[in-house]
Formats: sequence, structure tokens, C-alpha cells
Amino acid sequence: MTTLPAGLPPRWKAPLRIGLALSGWIALAAVSLLPDAGVLRLIVVCVFLFLCPGIAAARWCGPSPWRAGSRPSALESAFLPVVLSLCLDVFVGVPFYLGEAYSTTRVLGTLAALTTVLALLPVPGTRRPGVRHGGPGDGTAGGRASDAVRTGERR
Repeated sequence: MTTLPAGLPPRWKAPLRIGLALSGWIALAAVSLLPDAGVLRLIVVCVFLFLCPGIAAARWCGPSPWRAGSRPSALESAFLPVVLSLCLDVFVGVPFYLGEAYSTTRVLGTLAALTTVLALLPVPGTRRPGVRHGGPGDGTAGGRASDAVRTGERR
């Protein structure tokens, strides 16, 4: 179940992925530039910590285990990114705390980098449209080589 726009047109997916990748850096800038007890700082950082790493990680989840024709509820689709975000927050924050090197900027910087990588890298097993892969009989060297190996011919 991917929560990043499953039903949106492809032209909207790239800007949303870029916005997701930038969200951590925006939260890190908010921590660095806004006053300590500022409401805007609190909102920006909390939204990032509760949602963004989980949305980026949910892209890498496989297809949902629901039967064909049935769909997950909106609550289930919204719950996965929140749980994944909290897990990633703990997974990143605890080693800094145990290593006595904990600081807000270190943890947010690490989470921002992790979110950027998860948001921008292509999901394994997906193909980009318009890219041809060498297959048997398609006229590319990969196709002829695979045909020769399969049939046992020598060159």
C-alpha cells in the first residue's frame, strides 16, 4: 500500500516527491532560524516528524495484501505513515541518545537525509515509462546475447 499519490496523475508525483524530499530540510531550517518556543517552529517540526519520513518509507512498502477489488480504508492508509514515521524517529534518535551525542539538529539532519533518499530513489521493481530493457528478439545486444545463451549457440 503506497500512500504517496496512488491515484494522482504522473505529472503530480514528481513535485510531491521533491516536496517530500525538501520537507526535512525545511524543518531543519525552522529549528535553526525560528525562535525556540515559536508556534511556527513547533508546527513545522511536528508535521515533519509525524508524517514525512513515514510517507517516504511507505513508498517502499509492497502492494497491499487486500483482495482484488477491495480497497484499504482511509484510516488504514493514513495510519501507516504515522506509525512508520514514529518508528524511524525512534530508530534515528535512540543511537544519538545512547551515544551521548543527542541534539535536535543532528537528529533532524539525519531524518532529513533519510527522508530525501527514500523520497527520491526509485522504488525497486518499478520501471520508468519509455525505457526499453534488452529482451529476447528486440534487436539489442542484450536480446541477441540472451537468445544465444538460451539456445546454446556459440558466437
